[in-house]
Amino acid sequence: MTVTGILKDASSTITTGGTPQSALAANPGRKYLLIQNPSTASEVLWVNLTGTAVVDTQGSVSIEAGGALVFENGFEPSNAVSVIAATTGHKFTIWWA
Repeated sequence: MTVTGILKDASSTITTGGTPQSALAANPGRKYLLIQNPSTASEVLWVNLTGTAVVDTQGSVSIEAGGALVFENGFEPSNAVSVIAATTGHKFTIWWA
């Protein structure tokens, strides 16, 4: 899906709570990346941009409800994005270009 004709939408949900999953494939041409834990979330979303997301572990970043990570202006990671949250069905937003 494309957002405003420029951004692509890779938003999804956690398929199995407590289990890391791939949220976005590696892309060396990426020009923008936004990862958000919706404000309606009741738990932390953990993200890893260099490997597998693991709760409360070095290398994984926590995003509180309503928080986001944004990468642009030449600082976009091209690696795959891995996410994990405790609850099956936990929503997350990813937009990229």
